[in-house]
Amino acid sequence: MGGIRQSFTPVALQGRHWGKIAKLGTNLMDGPRPLQIEVLINSPGPHDQVRVREPFLALQQLGVDCRIHERPFRFNSCIRPHSLVIWQRPLPESSQRQWEHLQWLRERGCILLTEWDDHPALFPREIQAKLESINWAHLRMCHGLHTSSINLAKALEKFQPISVVIENSIGQIPTLDLAKHYSENIRVFIGNQNRSAEHSQLCQDIETWLRSNENIHMVVVGDSNLAATLPRGQVEAHPLLSYPSYRKLLSSCQIALMPLERSLPNSCKTPIKLLECAAESVATISGPELYYKQAISGISVYAKQLSEMIPLAAKLANNVSSRLALVRKSHGWAISEMSLKKNLPYRHWIYKSLWKNRLQLDNQLQKRFADSSFAFPKNSFTI
Repeated sequence: MGGIRQSFTPVALQGRHWGKIAKLGTNLMDGPRPLQIEVLINSPGPHDQVRVREPFLALQQLGVDCRIHERPFRFNSCIRPHSLVIWQRPLPESSQRQWEHLQWLRERGCILLTEWDDHPALFPREIQAKLESINWAHLRMCHGLHTSSINLAKALEKFQPISVVIENSIGQIPTLDLAKHYSENIRVFIGNQNRSAEHSQLCQDIETWLRSNENIHMVVVGDSNLAATLPRGQVEAHPLLSYPSYRKLLSSCQIALMPLERSLPNSCKTPIKLLECAAESVATISGPELYYKQAISGISVYAKQLSEMIPLAAKLANNVSSRLALVRKSHGWAISEMSLKKNLPYRHWIYKSLWKNRLQLDNQLQKRFADSSFAFPKNSFTI
């Protein structure tokens, strides 16, 4: 594990659990106030489960003073003075409004981290237009970003130079299930949100595969267009599901397809779906973006291009021993390296370190806006 030094340039730590953190000076402690955390969930839904809800509920169980608030919320009724505030996906109505939020927090001795988990280019165009219209104030006007990938932190550095990167980990890891892989009927999961372009490229190959093998059944989540093109008797279509329902459905499958085209925004993602598949004893075909590191470790089968994905899936469907070896390896990886229980103490340490150095974080914030129309009043941060 790397150290914390007196600099705010984001750098990679040497520990395997943490990708990146704003370097802070450990010799300058800003006061004895205990750590208390307020988490604001602005965009509730299945996507917040692994990234926000599970880890902070787990911190509560460790005895950390941590509270979770779901919108709608009012700052003055849910945020205690002298708190580390982590705000998930804020969408302020204007730059001025975000400045007012931040100044209100500063006057009460709070530090604000914006939790942001995706590249802006991957959001719907109307959301992108809104973010541009406020000059990305939700990323600029905070003490730092709280995110899940080094690539994403680098991509957002033009808006915010300070990032804390905490990799996603998995909280729910059922017992390894090898028995389902001996069934003649193979259920193949495909449920990747915002993957219509990738799915459309795979559509013809999937249809051909299904027509050539009546034992293959596709389980499609959240893509009615893809489901409509496949043979009715071999497709099971679902809308977007709650997180528990999604995990239950995933656990009923033997194989999952995780297509992801090469692009900078896609490289900023994290392999959370691979983690969920590993936890549910599901063998995966993944790529070409993002998953190479895991594939060369024997955790997933890697497709160098999308045209390889279905042939690789067909080969895996026909080879029980290969599937068993793959799910054993990936399930072990989830437990030994990526479990929330294992990573939670490091997460707690990061938050304590940030809180101890809150004055330095605020000083850096003031310097970034000192020569702008959004300069903060001097001595307005309450220690």
